[in-house]
Amino acid sequence: MIQICLATGVVGLFTFHNGQQRVNAIAESLSGEIGERISTELNHHLHLLPQNNQVNNQANVDVISIFLRGLKYGNNGRFFVIERSGLIVGSSTSESNLLLVDGKPQRLNILDSKDALSQTTAKYLLKMYGRFDAIQRSEHIEAILGGEEYFIRVQNWQDDSGLDWLIIIVVPASQFTGSAQNYTQTMILMCWAVLAIAILIGMITARSISTPLRKLSEASQAITNGKIDTRVKLEGTSEIKMLSESFNMMAEMITNSFLNLERANQELELRVQERTHELNASKASLQRTNFLLSRRESLLLKQQDVLFSLTKDKSINRGNFIDVVQNITRTGSHALNVERVSIWLFDKTQTLLLCLDLYIKSTNTHTEADFLTSQNYPKFFAILRSRHVIAVEDVQEEECLQELIDSHFKPSGTVSLLIKSFEVDGQVTGIMLFEHTDVERLWLPEEDSFASSLADLLSLGMESQERHRAEEKLRIEQMKSERLLLNVLPQEIVERLKLSQSKAVANKVSETYSNQMLLDQTIDPMLDNLDNGVNGAIVADAFDEVTVLFADIVNFTEYAAAISASDLVNCLNDIFSEFDRLVDLYDLEKIKTIGDAYMAVGGLPVPSKDHAEAIAEMALEMQLSIQKFKRLDGSPFLLRIGIHTGQAIAGVIGTKKFIYDLWGDTVNVASRMESHGVAGCIQVTEATYQLLKNKYQLEQRKAINIKGKGEMITYILKGRTEI
Repeated sequence: MIQICLATGVVGLFTFHNGQQRVNAIAESLSGEIGERISTELNHHLHLLPQNNQVNNQANVDVISIFLRGLKYGNNGRFFVIERSGLIVGSSTSESNLLLVDGKPQRLNILDSKDALSQTTAKYLLKMYGRFDAIQRSEHIEAILGGEEYFIRVQNWQDDSGLDWLIIIVVPASQFTGSAQNYTQTMILMCWAVLAIAILIGMITARSISTPLRKLSEASQAITNGKIDTRVKLEGTSEIKMLSESFNMMAEMITNSFLNLERANQELELRVQERTHELNASKASLQRTNFLLSRRESLLLKQQDVLFSLTKDKSINRGNFIDVVQNITRTGSHALNVERVSIWLFDKTQTLLLCLDLYIKSTNTHTEADFLTSQNYPKFFAILRSRHVIAVEDVQEEECLQELIDSHFKPSGTVSLLIKSFEVDGQVTGIMLFEHTDVERLWLPEEDSFASSLADLLSLGMESQERHRAEEKLRIEQMKSERLLLNVLPQEIVERLKLSQSKAVANKVSETYSNQMLLDQTIDPMLDNLDNGVNGAIVADAFDEVTVLFADIVNFTEYAAAISASDLVNCLNDIFSEFDRLVDLYDLEKIKTIGDAYMAVGGLPVPSKDHAEAIAEMALEMQLSIQKFKRLDGSPFLLRIGIHTGQAIAGVIGTKKFIYDLWGDTVNVASRMESHGVAGCIQVTEATYQLLKNKYQLEQRKAINIKGKGEMITYILKGRTEI
């Protein structure tokens, strides 16, 4: 029978192997033919398109995909073409190969495809080769994808324009194994039928000969296995009957011996069990003691590391209180292995508890839970006022917690509870709740001590937060003051005024400690020049060359008399705000406004070489921008602008209502240029003309009589010279 089984198995294996080879050959031939058709289609289609539009054009992708869908073989086959990066060029699936990202089309990556077979095939190839670039030749692969066998063909496709794509064909093995599998199954069934018939005939023949001997052998084996009451029937030939009778007699003797031995073993086993029970009890006690010691040691080491890590947390000292709270709740939950840790804050009257943060270990989330009031939970608030630490093994047995069972503990599954209050400036500020679920828990002294350490760190974080709040308020007020000062004075003048203030403080300190010789008597000469010692700070500088601009709105007095005060202010604000923008644009300095007049200067407080050009550009822009503003009759406003270049003194004087002002003959001449100017024009002096004549168009006027200066030659600035 063994020989028959081996022969039948060899024939069946050969038949099955031959069938598999035929299926593989057919699959490889068909997938190769399909791959060549796809490659031919790509060569034909892309050869007809412009080079710069071969890949990214929506129509191209659709045409390739339509062709691949037309090649669909069976219900489960897939054909797709991808770039080496994984981007889909075309696919036989109905899925769109383009996505809209920020309103722009973007091709889909094969790894992001919603088609399970396409995505699984791509991941399988990446697992085999590491990346798509590693596939450099055609490959025929047998793979199990999603519990089903598939044939995968990977084929390279390249063209002269530099395109390097992969053609991937995925065909289920079931498409080819239909008839071959039926043939193989038929052959295997026939082999099994022949084998069954041969085995049946052999068994009938052998059974008639070996049955008595088998029964005798089974009885012997049974006695060997401990079934000493086994006996055999006297059947078969005379020799077998005699052997069976001898066997039964021997079995009877063995049975009696085993019974006697069993009684002795039972007595010995009872004595051994008693001793073993005593040893097990001692061992269990020792193991429990060792376990508790090990747990406490491990807990202490873990808590030590956690506390050390928390003390190094920069958020505690930087006042990032929310980060501190979340870090403490999360760390406390993992260190003590409890499900929920929360921090609650009292209100000023200590009649309300508000949950600041609740950390849930199983979901690793932070949330703000509920709030508790003394009106709804009087017993709970009473015990919080009387005890700083509350350790409860079973919340159901604690009377003061019965108020919270239905509303809080049952929904969250809390079984055991540890409460630790914390203080800020000697006053109880809130509590920390450690809630354990599943089974009751006996809180160890080490755990209570660890909770106290966390509460102390929380108190430190709150104190740090209050300190940082005060510092931040001070910093904000300082910024407001400095911003206000910078809005009135140039930044350089503000810095020098600060130095002046610092110098005044230094003088006071010097006077205080002069008798004790604690400070150096030498005073910084720069600081000394910033204070006149009687009438306040003086910050003034002489400038060799600056350009001053005066602008005045023509006939604005008549316009002002015809409108309300609020409309007048709004109109001037709009016009001067536009001029202020031009000052910032050309890096100039606004000095002041007087009624409807506007004064600006270039070349200070920081000297510059192009101050005249900057003023000229601003003047031209001012004449353009004034056209946007209309009078009541719809006509535009007109500006009279005067410009002069020369020496000037600028600075801040006095002790109240600081203003950065300008003095000197240059200021007076610029003012005269405006007052003697022409409406809608820009009048400049000879000095300014010399600085602008090479870059701007200037028209000479006849000599005009200027008060205090006599006759002066002036010019009208028309615009920039065209290059």
